[in-house]
Amino acid sequence: MHWDHEVPTMLNRLEDGAYVFGFQLEGAAWDKNASLMDESIPKQQFSVVPLIHCKAMTIVEGKVDKGVYQCPCYMTTNRDKSYVFTAQLKTKHAPPKWVLAGVSLILDVEGTSDAFSPGQKPPEDDGTKK
Repeated sequence: MHWDHEVPTMLNRLEDGAYVFGFQLEGAAWDKNASLMDESIPKQQFSVVPLIHCKAMTIVEGKVDKGVYQCPCYMTTNRDKSYVFTAQLKTKHAPPKWVLAGVSLILDVEGTSDAFSPGQKPPEDDGTKK
């Protein structure tokens, strides 16, 4: 995972896959310093995930990494018929914790996805309704 000043140099060395920005982690927080999932911040439903290098890979059946959560990714917060793929996200907690919490990646969270771009801080919620 990379963030901020590394973005322009990363785009020059892409050989396989694609860089994707705009994922929102629902039910957990993303620790950008440690590059892994962590406990969610109180009263904050979504957490921005930094630029991700996505590429298709063959998964070896039976091989389970205890430090990786198999996170479902959906197009919208309405999970019905919007499943896209499963992402492997690093975590310091046991993956069953995240399964019970219903943690997922969301591609389109209304009102937040287009509000900022890579390298910019996500907008702060000031608590006022629009």
